[in-house]
Amino acid sequence: MRKTRIFFRYQILFLLLFSWMMLLNRAAESRLKEKQEYIKAAEQQSRSERETVKEPAQNTEYQESFESEIQSTGEFSGTGEEKVPSAGKNKGAGKVETREAKAGNGGSVIEESDTEDGMKEAGNIRVLLMTTDYQSYFHPRVTALRDGKEIVCSFESMAASEEPVVIPAHENGIQLTSIQRQCGNPVYQGSLEIQRTDQGFTVINELPLETYLEAVVPSEMPSGYHKEALKAQAVCARTYAWKQVQEGRLSKYGADVDDSVNYQVYQNIAPQQATSEAVRDTEGKILCQNGKPVQAYYFSTSSGVTSTDEIWGAEEPAPYLKSVDCGFDSEEPWSRWETEILWETLERRAQEIQGASGKLLGVSVSRINQSGAVTGLQVNTENGDFLVETEYDIRQFLSPKGSMITEKDGTQVQGSELLPSAYFDISAKPGNSVVLTGGGYGHGVGMSQTGADRMAEQGYTCQEILEYFFKDIEILQTGG
Repeated sequence: MRKTRIFFRYQILFLLLFSWMMLLNRAAESRLKEKQEYIKAAEQQSRSERETVKEPAQNTEYQESFESEIQSTGEFSGTGEEKVPSAGKNKGAGKVETREAKAGNGGSVIEESDTEDGMKEAGNIRVLLMTTDYQSYFHPRVTALRDGKEIVCSFESMAASEEPVVIPAHENGIQLTSIQRQCGNPVYQGSLEIQRTDQGFTVINELPLETYLEAVVPSEMPSGYHKEALKAQAVCARTYAWKQVQEGRLSKYGADVDDSVNYQVYQNIAPQQATSEAVRDTEGKILCQNGKPVQAYYFSTSSGVTSTDEIWGAEEPAPYLKSVDCGFDSEEPWSRWETEILWETLERRAQEIQGASGKLLGVSVSRINQSGAVTGLQVNTENGDFLVETEYDIRQFLSPKGSMITEKDGTQVQGSELLPSAYFDISAKPGNSVVLTGGGYGHGVGMSQTGADRMAEQGYTCQEILEYFFKDIEILQTGG
C-alpha cells in the first residue's frame, strides 16, 4: 500500500513537472513568435522608410504665407527678396530646336541661342531631378529648405496654381528634403522650379553649367583619382552636357538632362575639393572634332579593349570614336569577373518576353562586334526562338540580380539589374544554370575611367588621355 502511494506521488510530481515544462515551452514559443513578428515589422518599416522619404514637420505660419504667395503669384520670393519670374510655359512647350556649336574667333566655340523660342541663357543648364532611387520624374510631394525656412509643395497647397513655383537661388543652396541621394538630402545651387502635373510634381534645377559640373564629376568619378584623370573626366562631362543642351531630348519637360545615369549622375555625391579644382582648371573646355562638340562617352573599366557606338546599333561608328587596346586597367577588380545565373531565372525572363509559358531550351552568343562585345544573343524555347540585340537589352536579359559576381581579385558582390558588361563568354548548363565569364564594367564606349586614372598615375596629361581614347579630337574653349 505504501509503495502504491509512493508510485502515485511520483506520477503526480512527474505530471506537474511535465505541465510546467509545457508551459515554459509555450511561453518561449510565444516570445519567439513575438520577436519574429517584431523583426518582420521592423524590416517592413525599414523598407518603407527607404522607399518613401519621411516628411518633415511643417512650419505652419511660414507654410500659410508660402501657400498664399504661390496661389496669388505662382512664385516664391524667399525672405523679402526680389521675386524671380516663373519660367512660364514656353520653356517646355513644343520642340526645342537643336543649336549648332561652331568654331571661330580663335578656336572658341560660340553657342547660338534663340531667346524668342524660350531658350535659356548661354552658360546655364536645366536638370530634371528624379525621385529617391531614381524611379520617376514625378514626385508625389516636394519639400525643401531655403535659408532655414521650409517649403512644402503638395496637391493641396498648389491646387489653385497653374504656373510653376520658382524658388530662387541662395548662397547656401536649397536642400531638397523629399528625396535621398548617397550624400543624404541633396543641396542644390541655382534655382528650383516646381511644376504640378496630373502625374505628380516635376522639379527642375537651373544653374550655371560649371557649377553643375562640380556636382557631376565626383558623382561619376572617385575624387581620389589622380588630377589629370579628374581633369579628363571634367572635360568629358562638360562636353556631354553641352551636347545634351543642343539636342533637347527632354524639352517636353523643359529640361536639358536628368540627374541619373540616363545622362550624367548629378549631386549623388556632394562637390569635393579635388573634383571642383579639376572643373575650374578646365573651365569652358570641351572635346570637338571639326569645331563641333562630340559625344564624349565614358565608362568605368575596360575588358582590355574599348568599343564604338556600333555596340548600340550604329551602322558606322562616329568618326571620333575608336576601339583601342586598353591594358592600363588590366589589374582592376572589374577587369575580369564571373557569375552564374539559374536556368529557371532566364526561363522566366524568356516567358515574359514571349508572353507565354514554355521551357527554355538554350542560350548562346550569336553575334559579337569588332571589339568582342556581344551584340546578339540567341534564345531557344519550346514556343520558338528569338534574338536579344543591343548592348543594354542583352545585359538586362542576363541580369545577375540575385546572384553573386566574383571579381578578378576574388571579391564577391551582389549582382544588379545589368550584367557588368557585354564582354563575356557563356557556358550553358541546360536545366541548371548559365555561367558567364567576362570583363569590364559599363558599356565600353569612349574613355575608361580606371584606365584614365592609371594613365595619369604614369604621367599622362589630361590631353594625352583624351587623345588616346578619342580619335582626331581637339580641345576648344567655349564662350564668346
